[in-house]
Amino acid sequence: MNINWQQKVEEYCQKYNIPILYLAEILYEPKVLPMIRGKAFEFTVMIGLQESLPKNEWIVSKATMRGETSFHDTDIRVFHKRTGKVIRLECKLAKKEGYRLFPAGHSEIRVKCMRSRTLGVAKVKEVAPKLGVSEESLSVHNDQYVPADFDIVVSSIGNAFYRTDKKTGLYEWEPTKTEEGFIQKLRVSSEEDLRDFAFRTIYIARTQDLAARSNTGIVCSRKGCKNKTNCGFVPNYPVIRFDAKTNKPTSPWVLIEESVNLFRRLLTS
Repeated sequence: MNINWQQKVEEYCQKYNIPILYLAEILYEPKVLPMIRGKAFEFTVMIGLQESLPKNEWIVSKATMRGETSFHDTDIRVFHKRTGKVIRLECKLAKKEGYRLFPAGHSEIRVKCMRSRTLGVAKVKEVAPKLGVSEESLSVHNDQYVPADFDIVVSSIGNAFYRTDKKTGLYEWEPTKTEEGFIQKLRVSSEEDLRDFAFRTIYIARTQDLAARSNTGIVCSRKGCKNKTNCGFVPNYPVIRFDAKTNKPTSPWVLIEESVNLFRRLLTS
């Protein structure tokens, strides 16, 4: 028998002794809200991919398995039916107030992409050989990812236009006039709610295209890095760059609705 969402919420609160009358207040707590929003985004991505990828070719699900390096969880699992290959996705929201307009006319949105916990000395010693990097290098980049952690990064632009209310400490949707103009240029229908549109505007990129490598042109900003143009680590804030004329994201980022070819390329990479 299917259980509706109200019943699920009631059962959850009862199981974990949560006063249901104050559930909203609990979820609004400044320390709780970011985690809830990040986890909710994973389900948004799952739904978006289920709608975008051909169902006869792919199966999209929330992942519960451990990552290959044994210290990172996979957010979304995309299974290719014919080959049996699994593509691992990491869901990362844009950085709060992460939008920038440059004098040349192009825009950028920074994506917050870092480990929630840095790797300690013992973990560095365990993981470095699995990643094929030195312990010294991993210690310098101990909160950064490498392409071996997951195959794709997924981000929504919506969070870039939130700000923290100084009185309540809560995140509030407060885009500036310039930011509203940027979102409106992306939006097809002027009747669509600006906030809802921003959160449903989701871009994806291959992790290997975001790492500091000689073929990507990305430079590592970590002060202690000794090989900034080819260290292989993903910056803490990868950038989604939007063309000044078309307002479309430049490579390697693509819209989730147009991502099927990117997934197919990963089957042969």
